Amino acid sequence: MINWIIMIFFQLYTLGFLNIQQIFITNLLLLIIFRGIFSISYYFNYYKDYKRELKEERRLYNKNEAIYFSLKQLSIILFGMIWFPITICICFYSLMVSGNYWKQSGNRKPKLKVLNYLGRLTTFLAPLIGIIWFLLIELDYYSIAAVGLSLFFYLNYGLKTSSLSLSNLIEKYGKRSSLKFPKIVKAAVLVLLIGIPSTILTFSAVYAPPEKLTYMVEMRDGVRLATDVYIAPGSFNTPKPVILIRTPYGKNGMDTYRTFYSTQDYHLVIQDLRGTHDSEGGNDFLLFTSDYQDGVDIINWILAQNWCNGKIASSGPSALAINQYFYAGMGPQGLVAQQLWFGTPELYDHAIYQGSYHKSSVEQWIESTAPDNWRYQIETLFTYSSPQNAVLYNSTSLSYPIGPHYSNISVAAIHVGGWYDHFLQGTIDGFINYDDNSAIAAQGKQKLIIGPWTHVNLFDSTKQGELTYPKNSRGFDLAFAWEQSVFDYALLGKSTDWNKERVAYYLMGDVDTHSDEWNYWRYAYDWPLDHVDDKWYFTSTGALINSTLPSINKSFSYLYDPRDPVPTLGGQNQPFDPNGPMDQRSIENRNDVLIFETPTLTESVEIVGRILGNLSITSNCTDTDFTLKLTDVYPDGRSMLITDGSLTTRSRFNYTSNVFMSGNQNDVYELLIDLWTTAYVFAPGHKIRVAISSSNYPRFAANPNTGATLAFNYLNYNIANNTVLIGPDYPSYIILPRLVNMSSTHTSF
Repeated sequence: MINWIIMIFFQLYTLGFLNIQQIFITNLLLLIIFRGIFSISYYFNYYKDYKRELKEERRLYNKNEAIYFSLKQLSIILFGMIWFPITICICFYSLMVSGNYWKQSGNRKPKLKVLNYLGRLTTFLAPLIGIIWFLLIELDYYSIAAVGLSLFFYLNYGLKTSSLSLSNLIEKYGKRSSLKFPKIVKAAVLVLLIGIPSTILTFSAVYAPPEKLTYMVEMRDGVRLATDVYIAPGSFNTPKPVILIRTPYGKNGMDTYRTFYSTQDYHLVIQDLRGTHDSEGGNDFLLFTSDYQDGVDIINWILAQNWCNGKIASSGPSALAINQYFYAGMGPQGLVAQQLWFGTPELYDHAIYQGSYHKSSVEQWIESTAPDNWRYQIETLFTYSSPQNAVLYNSTSLSYPIGPHYSNISVAAIHVGGWYDHFLQGTIDGFINYDDNSAIAAQGKQKLIIGPWTHVNLFDSTKQGELTYPKNSRGFDLAFAWEQSVFDYALLGKSTDWNKERVAYYLMGDVDTHSDEWNYWRYAYDWPLDHVDDKWYFTSTGALINSTLPSINKSFSYLYDPRDPVPTLGGQNQPFDPNGPMDQRSIENRNDVLIFETPTLTESVEIVGRILGNLSITSNCTDTDFTLKLTDVYPDGRSMLITDGSLTTRSRFNYTSNVFMSGNQNDVYELLIDLWTTAYVFAPGHKIRVAISSSNYPRFAANPNTGATLAFNYLNYNIANNTVLIGPDYPSYIILPRLVNMSSTHTSF
């Protein structure tokens, strides 16, 4: 929950309006000097008539007046300290008024004529020098405005008042309206004039953004990880819940999280992952493989600190989310909540493989994240990934019985993903298994949000790939509200009704035509939703038909040459690759791409759930790939990608064993290609299209068709003659799920 006092002062500091060192050093010192000059000039300008005051019993410096003058100076100094431009305004005004006092003193006494010149020079040069200084030497538009404002006040008030004779000044003071106020009103005004700036200054000091405290925290194997601690503003080390963020991108670049969680009155710990940035790790570390232990070790370290109240929540998207899954799977004491955005609990199944090797995502990301040993990391991955070595990957999976596992999960969590995100299925699978296969404490304490977003693109932008969705597609407010409900429940002990909707998903559709049937949020109790898997068959004419088995057998063949793969054009990729929905027409007219599509739709077709392609195939190679793309063909001909998948045939049964084909084109094999999950409405006037090929490069590696293990590049290759069979004997189809029982599974649909 946002602490608005902390938020206000945090933002004032962030925007540069407050600076604790500037307030109590620069501002205070300048105000003391210039108000001191003003007070001395004021006093000596009128001291000449002090004896006459005594005779006439009309004293400017009587006790009450002295108290008033002193309190006025104190109030001015306190208000002026708050913000540097206010300080500048007061200082230049004070200097110009003092210059006018010097001018008058020089006029009265010939011996002090030099004061006359000094005063004239001061009132003329002071604002000019100030504007030049803040314009040319230390650019500060606020301070330039402050100098101009001080000149305005001087010309319209200060010049006239500082030119008054003593008798006129005493007369002016005698007519002050404040003299008619009751004492209680005067006291109240005094309290406000002193109390308001004092309170602001006190809060400025108490709620200043926390200073970074850096520690090298030792892990169980002696490796030390760089860790920054930010104590909650105004907490004075009082035990509070702690937010833990572990990142491979550098803890020094996490200012957004410092603002986000410090303003919620949490202590914050940010740590560089092993081997990255300021943390130790050596040249043989592997990203994520030690997180299941390192995460537990830093949690135990946090619990031992006197500022931790025993409750910890972890947070962060993408890689910051991925590592969270693994140490949560160890069931560490103290971890009670998680924010899991755009991540996966199964590193191999979703990040490295999606039926085929995710080449660009894996290699570009590792090279940029671990530049000192990226080649070692990728070569190790090649060694243990084809087939998958379960011993290596059990530390980066929650499915294996040894190591981190779903059954140890005991946290409440918010899971957020995007329909066009690289880790979409991992986010969904994480929610399902946290909710169903975890410890009792976590079951039923999960929330899921899936929007029409590419990777972590849920904030202000509505543009995803080549499409712009309505403004209602922005998801940060929803994600923040649901995260607060989860964190308030787990960290602060506030009640949350877990029997209401726990799933929000955005039903996508035509972005050019407004309709109440698509492009809006739905809310459900759970996921997956009740559905029927409709089979849409490929036909001999290139058509796509629903539920009716084609009566004619036919085979469609093409040549796949690894030297000329189908280029990647959008999809569920990382941000450094073309990603999101993009028009596929430019690559659909190739000879190695098969197209099947429906006639123009006369009514809407809605699909929500897991998309699977079932192909009957043959090949002249012992190993090759088959890819599927599902697109929405707009009336203008654009073929906009919705989702896609690939399968390397030797992995058709599982990732842990290679089962090669015979290479005999008389042998038919059945493939099940996973296109992951979506929620989409094909509008009337559109077509449903499926494109089949054997490459999508560099999203997936170009298979050399030789059965070779994974490598950066291949010297040897085969040209594959790949065939897709259709018809009653060897049906090929795509499964498009259709929802049922919506009134009982949704709260709003």
